[in-house]
Amino acid sequence: MLARRPLAAAATAMTAALLALAALSGCATANAASDAGSPAAVGSSSASGERVAVIGDSIESGLGLEPSEAWPALVAAKQGWRLSNLSVPGAGFVAQGSDGNDFSAQVDTAIAGKAQLVLIGASDNDLGDDADEVTAAMQKSIVRLSSELPDAQIVGFNALSGQASDDDLAAVDASLRQAVLDVGGTWLDLGQPYRGRAGLVQDDDEHPTLPGQQAIAAVAEAKLGL
Repeated sequence: MLARRPLAAAATAMTAALLALAALSGCATANAASDAGSPAAVGSSSASGERVAVIGDSIESGLGLEPSEAWPALVAAKQGWRLSNLSVPGAGFVAQGSDGNDFSAQVDTAIAGKAQLVLIGASDNDLGDDADEVTAAMQKSIVRLSSELPDAQIVGFNALSGQASDDDLAAVDASLRQAVLDVGGTWLDLGQPYRGRAGLVQDDDEHPTLPGQQAIAAVAEAKLGL
């Protein structure tokens, strides 16, 4: 999420407080079954050494932190995944990121790397763009992943944001969810584990601190059944 977007600002700083993680993880486990778009849980077939690609924006890239502190990296380190975190700040399915590309470039790289598990999220960077254009771009990306990586697990998840409300994000989340389920993928509702929580969000009110990233990682692991 870059400053050019109304929901984002430049990233800074970090404090700590992880008392809510146990509760977050427990709640996520209780709802995990309802998120699965296919009968098999993701965790039942993921394994150490698996090639995992993450397609996302500044939340997944860990803007303001070290790359190793972003939630996908935290999960990968624990699970022994061979992670390609392709996420780029400012990017979306239509929105161009700091590298000048939208998510289609990340999709290309995931396919070229023969990912076995692809995690792909909605993004608040697409808010303000034409809704039909965003939906079409989502469908195109998910169909490409499904057709060119037929043996891969495709897992979609909701947009994570410190500033955008659930109502703001409802349409982009719903569109990506449908696109993922249409190809037999799995949908994860991660909620908003860090939004508005003291110590879990950076001074820009948008990006998670390290404890915030850890909170997301805990929910993601529970939802993935890891």
